[in-house]
Amino acid sequence: MAFGLDCVTVPPIADMKAAGVSFVGRYLSYINNLTQVKLLTPPEAKALSEAGISIVSNYEWYASRATEGFTAGRADAQIAATQHAECGGPGDRPIYFSVDIDTSGSFVAAYFQGVISAIGRARTGAYGSYRVIGDLFNAGLISWGWQTYAWSGGQWEPRAHIQQYLNGVSMSGHSVDYDRSIKSDYGQWQVGGTFMIDITTPGVSRYYTQTAPGVWLSTHTKTADGKPIYLHGAILDAYCRFGNSYLCGLTWLGLVLSNEIPLPGSTHGAVKVYCENGVLFYDPAHEFDTRPGLLATESVYLAHLYSGFGQDPKIAELQNQLGGLQNQLVADEAQVTQLQAELAHATQATGLDPVKVTERLQTIGLASHNGDAAIQQLVTQSIT
Repeated sequence: MAFGLDCVTVPPIADMKAAGVSFVGRYLSYINNLTQVKLLTPPEAKALSEAGISIVSNYEWYASRATEGFTAGRADAQIAATQHAECGGPGDRPIYFSVDIDTSGSFVAAYFQGVISAIGRARTGAYGSYRVIGDLFNAGLISWGWQTYAWSGGQWEPRAHIQQYLNGVSMSGHSVDYDRSIKSDYGQWQVGGTFMIDITTPGVSRYYTQTAPGVWLSTHTKTADGKPIYLHGAILDAYCRFGNSYLCGLTWLGLVLSNEIPLPGSTHGAVKVYCENGVLFYDPAHEFDTRPGLLATESVYLAHLYSGFGQDPKIAELQNQLGGLQNQLVADEAQVTQLQAELAHATQATGLDPVKVTERLQTIGLASHNGDAAIQQLVTQSIT
């Protein structure tokens, strides 16, 4: 659980650090004289990030804006996405859209449909009451929830990612609201920062379940012999960070296809794991490769696909099958040659018409691809 603020103007960074602030919810909005003062700016985003304080993007114009339908939602989302990007926000991080009145999800559903049409459901979040957040989750119109205690009657929506639990607190002369994250991934970002998924990141639990801290079970794949597949340890950590965008390993590596397989000859516990789009090595001593730019402390990396232990085992299997077929072809060609020679010798003793013998030999040659039975039939058939 991380402690955060949302506010119109931000307290001094040193004071927020002293208070243990981990993130700040900052505003995006249609720009006019009233809203301009509260907007997140690129210099502010950079300063917060350099101080290690994460940002949560929140679009808010006026309290009832979300009741104004699809067109309003689409227009606001386009503005929000542009401002978010201009401040350094990654293109896959969510934006929360405020419903700052006491209402139900049905009155704002069209607005969030408009938001989805502009930025996609995976990035769409809502700020609002217990009823609003619950209704929008139930309707499949948000992937991220930021619930306020206002209008909520003491109830908390468990699917939410952030809880706003106190308003109007003074910090260094600035009015702030207190928030807390209830998921480890709550949509936070930093300029130039790293990103990783966890089991609570929307979309991840569709493919994995967490069976113990630091252990994920794949719900969509099993080993070739039907055993469950687990991700854990350093490979799980690398999978959760891989690509630094979207759903990290799930997006770029795909689903896991094997459990950890020991690498032959390793004296330091090196293993490999097959995924749909690549093979990961856990090689803490770098026994099998030293990649350019890879730190000595980095223990997980992508394996070579066309050589070594990272090669797809199906390649060797297909190569063996091809070798066997080539050997069979050579044997068949030799047999055809032998039969043609025997037939030619037989015609010398019988006085057969050489033209008809030549035609038969050509027919035998053409029939060689049909197997031994077809050849034998032509050999034994009389030539007249």
